[in-house]
Amino acid sequence: MTHERFNRTVWAFRSDFTSALAKWLVKQSPYVVPDNLSVCIQKFDDVVGVSFEFDQNEMTKLPLLTLKKRIHTLLKKVPEIKALNQAKNGGDDMLFVTRDSNIHPDDDFIALCALAGNIVCEFAEREDAQQWLDRRRSDKKKRRNLLNSKGSVD
Repeated sequence: MTHERFNRTVWAFRSDFTSALAKWLVKQSPYVVPDNLSVCIQKFDDVVGVSFEFDQNEMTKLPLLTLKKRIHTLLKKVPEIKALNQAKNGGDDMLFVTRDSNIHPDDDFIALCALAGNIVCEFAEREDAQQWLDRRRSDKKKRRNLLNSKGSVD
């Protein structure tokens, strides 16, 4: 069953794709800066630019339900991102490596399916935050309408 927060469509700027990618590449990397970070961001932006229809403000409407699969497909189109999905030492064991662990970071890799999921969550979280921010605006508008119709509110 899909969580309700993903059964919606959200608006996103083109730069939201690259900022989410940069954030999650850094967060998921065992290194402070993953290899070829700027190249990954630029090439991903190029792929995103031809894969989504952006308006004059560089915005697009995204159905969150199908977005993870689309993002995962786009990530695999960028060789530098795809390379991050392989451990530098050539191993293929699943390990949990942090910058502070005793395991060498070359034993770790960035899982592209997790990266795609985190990028989609970034869009969902931004929409959640926007709705929370807008709640006060909505409350003020209701209060103003009430004041205008009754004269005062206690």
